[in-house]
Amino acid sequence: MKPTVRSLAEFRGQQCLNCETPLDVADKYCHQCGQLNTTKKLALKDFFSEFFASIISYDSRVWRTITTLLIKPGQLTLEYCNGKRIQYANPFRFFLTVSIVFFLVLQIGLQLTETLDIEVTAQGSNAGLFNVSQDSTATATDREEIIKIMKHQQDSLSEDQNIFQKLAINKAIEAIEKDTLTIPEEKRHLTQEEIDASNFLTIYFNQVSVYANYQSDHPEFSIEEALTDLGHRIESKNIARYKKAQKLNSYEANPTELINLILPKIPLFLFFFAPALSLFFWLIYARGTWNYMEHMVFNFHLLTFIFLMFFLIVAEGSLTDTSYIALIFFTILGPLYLYKALRKFYQQNRFKTILKFLFINFVFLVLIMISSTLFLLGSIYISI
Repeated sequence: MKPTVRSLAEFRGQQCLNCETPLDVADKYCHQCGQLNTTKKLALKDFFSEFFASIISYDSRVWRTITTLLIKPGQLTLEYCNGKRIQYANPFRFFLTVSIVFFLVLQIGLQLTETLDIEVTAQGSNAGLFNVSQDSTATATDREEIIKIMKHQQDSLSEDQNIFQKLAINKAIEAIEKDTLTIPEEKRHLTQEEIDASNFLTIYFNQVSVYANYQSDHPEFSIEEALTDLGHRIESKNIARYKKAQKLNSYEANPTELINLILPKIPLFLFFFAPALSLFFWLIYARGTWNYMEHMVFNFHLLTFIFLMFFLIVAEGSLTDTSYIALIFFTILGPLYLYKALRKFYQQNRFKTILKFLFINFVFLVLIMISSTLFLLGSIYISI
């Protein structure tokens, strides 16, 4: 890249203008603070040329990082840990950038899909031959009338008409009759005395569950009215738990709301998940010369590769119903990439690598299941 005017030797001084460290004319940058060694006044042309030069320089590092990460498993981590760092993006910052962009795009896509689904549902709500509402609030008389109408439709079908239509009507009639015969189970509510007598861990989830059931049955009641009807005290503890029950019911009615709550937090979750996974790598390769930070760099590069592949999976999923890239990734490409990366970075023989590959996969599944469950519960608890 052509040097900027301000970096030319004729404008270099003998002292850093930022930290006043003594410099030689040969010093292009201050060896103390890193500032450009120049005495030339900042002009508009210099400002824009340096601005675009920094963008191009960063762009080249990003693309070099992506291409090396995708086509050379383990090579990026090996070179970065061996000191070749200026030509690649910082693994921690790059992982956060990629993951945040991915979940931002995914969240926007989900919101657009939800909007389209609502429009399609509204347009087709009255369509269909057998689109009969089976609302739980319908009376027994209403259901009997519905069954009579459906049986009449079934009798009106001739012998040579589609047998699947008759089967569909039979299934619908059976479902309505079964629902009609179902006797709703009487729900028992906790008393205030039972709440006071139990400890926090025993009563908390039971109380929230009772409130959730009551709120779904009586959505028109305010919190004060509901607690009064249940015979519970109107106090901060009961009010807070009733609000949690309301929020849980809203998540159940609208899962997209829960997804939108969790998605923005996943990059941060994975950022803290990688150090925990790196601890197992440090134990597995304890006899080697690698330190903990080098294992962490490996894991951040691995997670970044996964997110880059997810971009392709999401892009294909938006164009086609079946994601062949996802199938190939989870069955062939992903496991092969991990094996190749382990071989390249840790440079052990095939037998040791295969054994550690199998163990790492098992540990990863256990860790992700436990930590994701805790993360999900924690996100819901904090939000409500």
